[in-house]
Amino acid sequence: MVVYTGGSASVKYGVEALSAFGTAVTGTIPFGLNQKVTNLSITNNRLNFNKLGQVETTGFAYGQQAGSLGVSFVYDDLESHKIFESIYGAISTGKFPSTLAEGQASPRVGSLTTDVSVQMGSDYIKRVLSGCVVNSISMSTSIGEPLNGSIDMTFGKEVSSGMLVSASTITKQSAGLQAGEPFTFAHGSFKVSNGSSMVSIGEIQDADVNWTQNAELLYGIGSHYAQSAFKKALDITGKFKTSFKNETLATHILDQAKDTGNSIELGDVSGVAIELNFVSGTKSMKIELSGVAIGDYSISGIEPVEPIFEDISWKAKTARITVDVI
Repeated sequence: MVVYTGGSASVKYGVEALSAFGTAVTGTIPFGLNQKVTNLSITNNRLNFNKLGQVETTGFAYGQQAGSLGVSFVYDDLESHKIFESIYGAISTGKFPSTLAEGQASPRVGSLTTDVSVQMGSDYIKRVLSGCVVNSISMSTSIGEPLNGSIDMTFGKEVSSGMLVSASTITKQSAGLQAGEPFTFAHGSFKVSNGSSMVSIGEIQDADVNWTQNAELLYGIGSHYAQSAFKKALDITGKFKTSFKNETLATHILDQAKDTGNSIELGDVSGVAIELNFVSGTKSMKIELSGVAIGDYSISGIEPVEPIFEDISWKAKTARITVDVI
């Protein structure tokens, strides 16, 4: 009896044309290093029918097809940034989007085709998931960890034809596709605005940033496959944990509700309130956040022989990812 493992598998994606939602393209781009498919499920939304005179189900029908896909990975300095095209559109001079101004994120949903393949002897199974819509992208890191990522997607179309590829071998993630080095906590920096300058916070314990598109698939009469997708709002949220230094952040959140106060948002410096920067050799990825409002503030560690930490959650109006990876 043969047991197949991840050593026989591959996952890659391709970007579909904006005018051709659900039209499959060949997947050539890896999500990053250490890829894991954390969830892959599909349903045809079965309908059950009963009739008078008996308690047993008497028939079935099927509605719209819908699937979900989750992938976790480590951001590398070669390929991982490309996933942000699904939110911001094509990269512009190394930036997603080109400026931090509001209204820069694409109002249209960029769809993907994701290929999930498993080698089975001389044949392989290739599941082609088209009309993939990114619901959320996250990045997180902590002491001793790389920059971890995860993506949650829904998809609107998968067909059975062509699933079995006979007498062939999956295209492996070759050196040309995934030779990048990982971004790590140790080679990163975290800065927060104090209203007049960006201040480096060197004792960050962990930090994360999340982009949520609030996208939904759109169906139409005549097909049980999704026909398009739309996004409601782009939410950019996150949190960070750092050692307690002074009263600044506590004062800020206590003054948020003052009618005459100026603490609704962290003060921007040249449009930036929080900046994360990760470096790998000569390559880098910088995340800038503007219009940041603190949500929750908590203190932990007020006990004997323990350090005191501040935990801060926030929401930003806009974000920009700048990459130097070519």
